[in-house]
Amino acid sequence: MHLPSFALRRGAFLGLIVTAGLVLAACGGGTAANPSDDNAAGGTVAVVNGAVDISADDLLFDANVIQATAGEAFTVTFTNNEAVPHNFSVYTEEGGEAIATGKIINEDVTDEVDIRALEPGEYYFVCDLHTEMNGVIVVEG
Repeated sequence: MHLPSFALRRGAFLGLIVTAGLVLAACGGGTAANPSDDNAAGGTVAVVNGAVDISADDLLFDANVIQATAGEAFTVTFTNNEAVPHNFSVYTEEGGEAIATGKIINEDVTDEVDIRALEPGEYYFVCDLHTEMNGVIVVEG
């Protein structure tokens, strides 16, 4: 009987599975603000009663998708929770025309950014100082 040989093969196989799992977990990344960008906290928030809150910490927005209703203006209350300055701006698309540009604010400061009523579609939001911090506003209705 070749029990030691079988045990070695089974141990090697299990080791391979564990290693592959660790590699996949490490490469998986998080939810991205931009599908091609792995530097985002992720999450979706909805505009409720004409307002939505977004914050920045660790060079990340706390949401990468904002859901809004077409034809309804809203206000983004943006809070910077870290020592690095940030802002919150909205564009028609990445590199497109500015819709709203927020003030550059420091840690523990809040800025309100008014967004005009938008047509259905997707719009791009970003910190103009750290363009890896970005996401989309999905406007429906």
